[in-house]
Amino acid sequence: MEKYIKFGHCSKPHGIKGAFSFHLFNKEDSSLKKGSKLILRPSDSSSSIRAEGEEHIIGAIAFGNKVIVSLKNVQDRNQVEAMIPFEIYVNREDFPPLSEDEYYIEDLVGLKVKTNDGVEYGVVDSYYDNGAQTVLVIKGTNNIELPLVEQFFPEVNVAENYILINEPEEIE
Repeated sequence: MEKYIKFGHCSKPHGIKGAFSFHLFNKEDSSLKKGSKLILRPSDSSSSIRAEGEEHIIGAIAFGNKVIVSLKNVQDRNQVEAMIPFEIYVNREDFPPLSEDEYYIEDLVGLKVKTNDGVEYGVVDSYYDNGAQTVLVIKGTNNIELPLVEQFFPEVNVAENYILINEPEEIE
């Protein structure tokens, strides 16, 4: 599963015609569309999806308050209910190409976090979306979670494996 990137999960059906309510980590910038290939893996043993995962293709997708998805070959609510809960993955090779100054948020995991004077602060351990922005989880000298905004991270250099951090002032 190394080449697959987790996009989110699903634990709820939508409607009676065989649609799913997906929870995506970054629905605002999602590259998912009709025809996208997904790998679904069960979240627990109640899912009918095979443990090694199954490939499915998006038949329709609608973004709004919820992300509503229909999968080809899933025709009714009974199939949907049998499949959930599951995790959603996409093959990294299926991602759209990026321009030179762009990166995927997944590419930040594992990067060194350094201060402006070159002192290593830690490593990007993970990230999540808090509804307003992406938050980086940094493990190191001080375990910290900060929004991925220019005020805290003025430079992201994926090619050279680092991110610069402006350390926040402590709040007492």
